[in-house]
Amino acid sequence: MNERQLITVVTPVYGCRNCLNALVDGVRDAFEGSDFEWELVLVDDRASDNPWSLIVQLAKDDSRIRGIRLTKNHGQHLAIWAGFEVSRGDWIAVIDCDLQDDPRVIPELHKKAIAEEVDGVVVDRGEWLDTGFRRLASKWFYGLMETLSGLNLKNNIGNFGLYSRRLVNLLLRFRDKEVFLPLMISLTGLPLSTQRLDRKHRHSGKSTYNIIRLTRMALAIMIRFSDRPLKFSVVLGSLFSFVSAIFSVFLVLAWATGAFTVPGWTSLILSLWFLIGLTLAVLGIHGIYIGRIFAEVQDRPRIFIESTTEVSPPNKT
Repeated sequence: MNERQLITVVTPVYGCRNCLNALVDGVRDAFEGSDFEWELVLVDDRASDNPWSLIVQLAKDDSRIRGIRLTKNHGQHLAIWAGFEVSRGDWIAVIDCDLQDDPRVIPELHKKAIAEEVDGVVVDRGEWLDTGFRRLASKWFYGLMETLSGLNLKNNIGNFGLYSRRLVNLLLRFRDKEVFLPLMISLTGLPLSTQRLDRKHRHSGKSTYNIIRLTRMALAIMIRFSDRPLKFSVVLGSLFSFVSAIFSVFLVLAWATGAFTVPGWTSLILSLWFLIGLTLAVLGIHGIYIGRIFAEVQDRPRIFIESTTEVSPPNKT
């Protein structure tokens, strides 16, 4: 290697202020004695434990540490995008701040990427040292997305990985208002590899992803990246039309033979309520897509940055 390559480590910070010192130590240890330069970008996603003061102090103590503070909570994936925007590295690593993934393996990921001539190495999380509920929720989340969106996602793949500058530059060309890193990496079409690494226990804190948040994210991703719900509504409507046509033939035959004497008021009302509910549900699906289109054409900035540890911070992305 003729010159020392720079690796940027991007970390969204939410609910793990107590992890930051250990995270910084882990990143330092990862590159100690290596042929790499490094920088650590800590993105404060406005957690309630107020990590910004600590991030500022860490940046003062080590110029290789940079901090970004968002104006409000934007969510994990948009926080990662904010880190991508300011990253300077030849390679960019993404790692959560809770230290379930070990930053010391980043040089190993780089070695694998170079040996296999790929633009990214994503980490298979292997065996989780987490609660059974958390593992089940994650598996359910990915299964729901695959079923409803038709997208091929591996439920054991998270955000942790190492990505080339070329891949990150392609990611930054996506202007979607909602982003999801594992999926959008695959959408670039660049060659990728996978490294299996078992996850550890959290250094501190707990996951903020509950069933409600996972369901909301799954539905948002489904709407954002797939038109399968629209196709499903067409198939469902066609199916009911076909069943109604067949049922109408039987009703005509029953009337012609005199078997149909007393009209069924209850069945009629129930059928009306059911079909009206179905119609409103289908219209609702189309309305959600129209709402997403409306949000996109407004072209508002996805992220607002309040401040950084540098002199001239960007204000939006």
